[in-house]
Amino acid sequence: MSLNNNYKVALVIKTDGLEYDDRVRKEILTIQKLFPNISFKIFVMLPENRAYEGVTSYGIPYRVVYLKTRDKYPSAKKLLHKSYEFYKVIKDELKQYDAIWCGDIHCFMIPLLVKSKRILWDLHELPNKFIGSRVREYLLKYILDRCRVVVHANPQRCEYMAKLGLISDITKHYAIRNYPNFDDVDHEYDDIYKDFIRWKNNRRCVYLQGLNNDGRAAYESVKTVLDTDDLVAVVVGSFDKKAKELLEKEYAKGLENRVFFAGRIPQLKLPQYVEACFTTMVFYKNIRPNNYYCEANRFYQSVIIGLPVLVGSNPPMKEIVEKFGFGVSIDDDGSSVDKMKEGLDRLLVNYDNYKENVIKHRHHLVWDQQEPMFRQIIEKLFNDVED
Repeated sequence: MSLNNNYKVALVIKTDGLEYDDRVRKEILTIQKLFPNISFKIFVMLPENRAYEGVTSYGIPYRVVYLKTRDKYPSAKKLLHKSYEFYKVIKDELKQYDAIWCGDIHCFMIPLLVKSKRILWDLHELPNKFIGSRVREYLLKYILDRCRVVVHANPQRCEYMAKLGLISDITKHYAIRNYPNFDDVDHEYDDIYKDFIRWKNNRRCVYLQGLNNDGRAAYESVKTVLDTDDLVAVVVGSFDKKAKELLEKEYAKGLENRVFFAGRIPQLKLPQYVEACFTTMVFYKNIRPNNYYCEANRFYQSVIIGLPVLVGSNPPMKEIVEKFGFGVSIDDDGSSVDKMKEGLDRLLVNYDNYKENVIKHRHHLVWDQQEPMFRQIIEKLFNDVED
């Protein structure tokens, strides 16, 4: 089946920044590549709670939505109120669109309340707010049943929800893994990158990204590097405040000499930092299902660029690392510095072998390999609008 008419899709999402949300960018560009007759507009909640409009760097118009409830209630509180107001603010404009692509749990009011629209719910994470209560799980199952398509971040998360009895029709559930796509890499090097390269000074560097909370083993990851001779690390993105305070007390100026805190970096500049490193460490502590079933984009980015990886016992990453021999998966979630150091030592000893495996098999983790599934998703979404 082919889609010959022009169709408009509203993508509704809450995110920290459209230019940093690599998954949204890749999804839209892939769909427009496969179906040039489909256009998008993004309706988005951003950290700055104010209303304005613009166009992304990849050419998609967007509207940033202001919500009174976000000023009234603290972050991560009163999701019901905020989601309902989000729906109310944009519901009239959504009537102009042929389909609605909802991103994550903050948009759940749309598949719950919007009528006579084709709805796709893209679950970047497990909807934990609904899990653990019989009433909320019943509501979640009802919402999933109302969607024409549901997208999960990996097969393990879909399987987890199926085991909980939340999925009625598995045929409309798809898993899109956040494989990287570095076709559009920024080749201009800014001052932050130049400072990093001068600081690095040809030392062997570990790439660390997204260590903004303890659940990502922020303290343990950096400590593992600092307790290993002749290694330094670059930390891209936010870093857990308490972890940094502990490390500053423990290592004093040694922290500054051996860890470069780059801060937030635009998505298309990330490969610059990965390429300057020789390995990466990705850990998610088993504190909740979303952490346990996580497979980070930086994990894929590193493999595609050619870096062996050190990961924990999380099933999605462990599966891939052990299947292709991409590095070391330790029998721990990142809570034990000793086990992380043992794993890093194993990686260093067998580095050339892991590097060879990465180069040989990395093509299996390329975003474009999922194009056939995107075609199935879009055809499923519009399967009753063709003549």
